[in-house]
Order: sequence, then C-alpha cells, then structure tokens
Amino acid sequence: MKRREFIILSGIGATSASLLSACGHPEEKLIPAFIPDDEYVPGIDYWKASTCGMCDAGCGIIVRTREHKANKIEGNPLHPVNRGALCARGQAGLEVLYNPDRIKGPMKRAGERGQGKWEEISWDEGIKTLADKLREVDPDNGKGKACFITGDAEGVTAHVARRFMQAQRQAFVAEQPHGAMEPSGTYADLLSGVVKLGEPIADIANATYLVSFGARFLETWKSPVMYSQAYGEFRSAHGKVRGKFTQIEPRLSLTAANADEWIAASPGAEALVALAMVQVIVREGLNKAPVSADSHQMLEEFSPENISSTIDVPVEKIIRVAREFARAERPLAIGDLRSPDSSAVHLLNAIVENLNKPGGVLLFESGKNSKNPLSIPGNGLILQGESDEHVGKSPAHDGIERISNFVQALQHPYRMLMIHGSNPMFAKRGREDYLAIPFIVSFSSFMDETSEVSDLILPDHTYLERWDLHSSLGPDGRQAFSLTQPVLEPQFNTRQTADVLLAVAREMGGGAFAEAVPFDSAREIVEKAVTELVSLGHGKNLEPVPGEPNEKGVVFVGEPTPVKTETERKPLSLNSFFLRLLRQHASERVASVNYPLTLIVYEHAGFGNGVSANLPSIQELPDPMTSVMWGSWVEINPKTAATMGIADGDFVEVTTTNGSSVRVPALLYPGIRPDCIAMPTGQGHSSYGRYARYRGVDPTALLLNSEETSVQSRLTKVGGKAQLIRFGTDLQQSMEKKPWR
Repeated sequence: MKRREFIILSGIGATSASLLSACGHPEEKLIPAFIPDDEYVPGIDYWKASTCGMCDAGCGIIVRTREHKANKIEGNPLHPVNRGALCARGQAGLEVLYNPDRIKGPMKRAGERGQGKWEEISWDEGIKTLADKLREVDPDNGKGKACFITGDAEGVTAHVARRFMQAQRQAFVAEQPHGAMEPSGTYADLLSGVVKLGEPIADIANATYLVSFGARFLETWKSPVMYSQAYGEFRSAHGKVRGKFTQIEPRLSLTAANADEWIAASPGAEALVALAMVQVIVREGLNKAPVSADSHQMLEEFSPENISSTIDVPVEKIIRVAREFARAERPLAIGDLRSPDSSAVHLLNAIVENLNKPGGVLLFESGKNSKNPLSIPGNGLILQGESDEHVGKSPAHDGIERISNFVQALQHPYRMLMIHGSNPMFAKRGREDYLAIPFIVSFSSFMDETSEVSDLILPDHTYLERWDLHSSLGPDGRQAFSLTQPVLEPQFNTRQTADVLLAVAREMGGGAFAEAVPFDSAREIVEKAVTELVSLGHGKNLEPVPGEPNEKGVVFVGEPTPVKTETERKPLSLNSFFLRLLRQHASERVASVNYPLTLIVYEHAGFGNGVSANLPSIQELPDPMTSVMWGSWVEINPKTAATMGIADGDFVEVTTTNGSSVRVPALLYPGIRPDCIAMPTGQGHSSYGRYARYRGVDPTALLLNSEETSVQSRLTKVGGKAQLIRFGTDLQQSMEKKPWR
C-alpha cells in the first residue's frame, strides 16, 4: 500500500492568535506527498471566509482552496443574511476569478478610441499618468472638472475615492446599488404622522398571508437568497398554519409560479389594485388603523367597481383577496414598484397595522441598523462618508453627488472621468456625452464596453482577491458587519482600486491628500475598521461572532433597533396629491393603435443587469420558466402570436415609442397577458469577453429611460428562424460560435 501523507484542515479557518493574523496562505508551506498517485490530490483543504461580491445582497461565503487554487464556494452558515445558502450567481464566482478574458495588467490606449489597440504598461507608469492628468484639471473650472463614478456605493473604494476627490475639490458620484431598497420616505409622504421610517425588512417567514405586487423575491428582489429561505419558513406547516401567497403582476414569473394564486393585472396597475384592496378593507370596517373621514371619501375613486376595467381584474376577486388579507392573523404586502406607486403598498400594510410586528414590515432606525454609512469614530474612519447631510447636493457644493443612473452624472461636462464598478456604455445611454470627455480611466477587471473606449485601464482585483467590509441586514433586522478578504494571492498583475488611489495621492505629493486619506492600504482601512468595531462592541447593540473575524467572516451582528411608532392612534390621513398622481401614472400607460403591446423588461435572475453575462455557467443555466440558454427572446402570448402568424422561434422586430428596435426570436409563453410582451435583461454585449460578446440583445435600450421597466411597443414578423437554445433539446451551442444578433 502506498503511503499517503496529507492534511485536511476542517472548519472555516485555523485559529488566529491576533486580529486578522490568519489571512496568509499557510498552504504555501505544505510539504507535498512523497508518493503521489492518481487517486488523490496532495495538499490541504483550507476554507476561507469572505463576502460574496456578485450582487448587493452581501451574503457570507466560505471558499475552499487547495494548492494555491480556489475550487469551491459555499454559503457561510454563520452569516445572518444567507445562513449557509447561496444562489447560482454566488457559486459562479470562481468563473470571475479564473475567467480567461480578465485584463491581466495596466494598459494605455495605443490607437484611436474603440480600435482595440493597447499597450501594456507598468503600474508605476499607470499611476504617474493618472496623477499627471489630475494635475492638469482645474477644480475651479466648472466645465473642466474631474469626476470619479463608482457603482460600488459602499465600502473601501467609495470611502477612499470620496476623500481623494474631496481633497482635490473634484466630483465624486456614487450610483445607487442595483435593486436598492425603496425610498423609506414614501411611507411618510402618504401617511401623515403615522410612523418615523428607517430601513424596511419584509418578515415573510412569520407572515400568514402574503400579497406581492410584482416583487420577484425568489429571483432578483433585494436579497433573493434571504427571502427564499424566509419563503420556505412561510410555507412550512410544521407547528403552524401554512401561509397563503398571492402574486399580482402581468407576467408569470418564477415567484408567481410558486404562488397559490396569480392575478394577471394590467401592466402598471399593481398600485391601483393595492388601493382597491384598501378601499374594500376600509368600507367594510376591516381596517385596524383608524382612517379619517376625508380619506374615506378619497378612496371611493379607487373602489373595485370603479377601476375594475382599468386593472382588468374582476371586482369579486379584488374583494375576496382584500377580505382574506385583512382577516389574516399576520398579513403582509410587498411590492417592486416605482415611487409613488410603492406608497399604495405601504398604505396597505399601515391599514392593517402590521408595522414592526412579527410577519409584517420591520422598520429600523437609520444610522443604527441600515446599509448606509458605517461610521467609526476615534480615528476619523468612515467607510461611506461623513454623513448623509450632503445627499442630493451637486458636485459644485462639496464634490459629492449621489445618482440613480449614469446619465445624470454626464449632465456636468467633465474633462476627466474615472469609472469603477460600472459599465455605462453597455446601456448606450449618453454615449455621445461620454465619448466627448477628453480622458477616461477604467478600473474594470474585464474589457467591457466602457473599457474599450477608455484611455487608461488600471484593472481592479476581483472580490476574491481584495479587502473590504460590508454591512447588511438579516431577515429579522439584525445587522451584520462582514469581512471581504483575499482567499488567495492575486492571479494577475492587478491592484485594488483603493490602493491605486492611495498611490496616486502619494505621487501627487501628500499634503492635503495625506490628511484626507491617512492610510497606506485598503487592508489597513479594513483592519482599523474591524478594530474599532471590536472596541465599540460592548454597549452598542453589537454582539461579536465567536472566533477571529478572518475565520468566521462575520465581525459583529447587531440587535435590531426598531423605530418608534406613534403611541396615540391618530386617524390615517391620506395625501390627495399622491392619490391623484397614482391615478395619472396609471392612465399614462395606455396602448395606442401604433404601439398596442406593453413591453415588460424584467431582470434576469442569472445575468442581473448584465454583469454576469461573461460567466459560462450562467449562460448555460436554463431559464426556469422558458428553459432557454445562451441568448435572448421575447415572450408572446400564443393568442397574440396566432393573430400575427408568429410561431415559436420566428424572428420578430420589437419597436418602442422611443424609436428604438431590436430583432429577437419569438417564444410563445402562455404565462403572459395577451396585451403584453416581455424580455429579460443581461444579454446584448458588444464586448465583455468570449462568453458574452454578440449574444442576444439588450432590451433596456428600448425603454424611455433607465428608471422605467415597461414601454408601449409593437411587433413585426421579419421572417426566418432563430436558434432558441433550450435545455433538454438536441440543439447545442458552442461557446466559441458566434450566435445570431
């Protein structure tokens, strides 16, 4: 028998004597087996805890490494957000790390923009080039400012970039996270004097009756892993009543397919359905919160009898669901609606008084339990900025601006632009303004559409190679401060963007920069933040997770701090302006002769907004409702298709009221209203590597603006058949083959 000598280190990590001291790579000192054979791989299994970076939910992960390679990602069972579970995107994170199309080092443009000619340079040259360009920008010239835009609005990069740009009196812009929480102010806008709002969490697990107004919480809404687990508890009949679930949306999503009842209301009418339910509850005296006499009268306009034809839902069905909701022990309404539409769903919760109650909407005080600024006093370290008092102010005021989309940032004619964690050229909005900027720097790890037209590329580490600290809320409102740390050495000649900015600050001579950013590295920032959290732990509603942070991945878990609701039961006073706005909003979505169909653009569960389209396993992952892989499609109701002579797989042209059009295969889908068509996001890249390039189309270009998710459209059959790659069929797709466009 051959002698086998190897070690398996179980658990999440080795015990560390001091803070973050076990973050090295002890596997590098391993003595390999003397007599290897084909039956096993010599080495150790070393599990390292970190935080997933595939979306904004902030799930905890543990990564298995062996022989200098990471080979498996799992959910961290100690993390309160995902409790050991992980979605397909999270498990595909290794394909980001080992992607063959990663940019392997700094480069500068060698030809005209967009020609794809690049010259490899050293980091010293890249840092000096960026510093020299910044010296040329006059901060007092409003038309010649520099701007740093990041799609990663939280954490170390935003912290360093904000301080760095402030020191130069330049602009810093943070895009709102994709799928961010609804603005809490919508409660206060609609309901006067009822509740002081903080961060909302839907307690799905403890609800007994759930009504969702388009919130696809099993796919993409907020934190799908967290809410999928909560939904499992909601459905469990062990020791409690099994919850009932109703989904209201015009398309049968995966979430709707899991519901007890799917109500296919007219597109954009979800808010009116909620108001009709409120009206029924109030007029039948089923409301638990008192309502003013004036509000009774205002609601009459939204009775089921008055709006049934508008929302295309039978009167008796609205009345039945409203009664079931109001009479349930713990009713809960959630919605993926745009303001002011979201106010109607919030009103539905307030009318049954489920705020800060088990199975209802849990609200927590901003600043104590939220995903907003993680402020660490003592050493001046504030990860996301000094306060929220500057939110919404223009760059001319203090160099700080927060936006919901990239196009808003280009309203200022910048002379120099630095892009991190965002790919604005993919959406193709503001392209001319973007290309007019004299000098553009990209920090992307991949040659995406934005990097292609940049002048300097300083590639960032992937999230499995860098340092960061993330704050997120669990399903019960507990706040987790979780660590992002390198699970192995950088695979290529890349650098963390925060470290690059610190090096540029040193190159520019210190002074104000040294005072503004008094750190040497991103690792130092995280270590100081963790140290401060440890010192603040006692008496601050924080409980340490046993073990060293680097072992467990979670530094602290904070107890919930609910907001205080009014003790005096004042009658709810509805805002007539918002009610009129809701009515107007619904009336604007009217079909015309030229554009009879409503196009619904929905977020793909795997691709998201397109950031995961370069991962082969996500491309290969069948869509759960259509089984399509490796491409795009437009969903058409079979009745609608029959009237137009459209068969499954036929090429059709989708044209919208903004004048844009795309050609895409038709997919006959019974789970959509006959007056609607639908397309998923994520495909349509012209760059972004071999797995994403030239696959499908980008439907967001068909929308009127980046805030909308639907638009009026028409279909035209253009002839020819497309290859719809579906799971379980003989038709295969080669990764290298150029598919239809």
